[in-house]
Amino acid sequence: MVLLAGCVKTPVKPGNGEVSLDQHLPLRLAVDMNPEDLALQTHHFYNIFGYFETYHWTEEGKLVQNAALTAFAPMVTLVLPRNEMPVPDMIIKVRGNSIFNPMMQNFYTEVTATGYLPNGEEVGSFQADSVAKGVVTFHEQALESAYIAAFQDIGRKFLQSGAMSEAMRQRATE
Repeated sequence: MVLLAGCVKTPVKPGNGEVSLDQHLPLRLAVDMNPEDLALQTHHFYNIFGYFETYHWTEEGKLVQNAALTAFAPMVTLVLPRNEMPVPDMIIKVRGNSIFNPMMQNFYTEVTATGYLPNGEEVGSFQADSVAKGVVTFHEQALESAYIAAFQDIGRKFLQSGAMSEAMRQRATE
């Protein structure tokens, strides 16, 4: 179990032909969420071998935001929640949801991210999903790992689409 807990935060590596997340672009990135999504609390049901039932409550909204911050951090100079960054170069509005399969002990996550320039112009909207194996003891770490992997996929899509370059061009003209 200890090995499993250590592997949960392992980042996903890009495959052949994919963009690396270690770009360190000179951008200030703000991660934004709807207040309702940020306050989301969910519970996941566990029935281990049919002996007892357990519900684990998770502050999933905060977990989604933290996963987005963690996944986007290697890409840019600075990444913070929107309310902590007064003048960002790009704003990414994120949303996520998850489903837990108690028989397979898998977390299935789906995330959506839409990028905006400070003037409100949309530069891209992407969706990604991920699956992570979870056990009762480390369910929040497995859920966060699935969200991080999905947001890393979205980060690659933003880099490949040129949305980050557009934000840098916009910043250079100001």
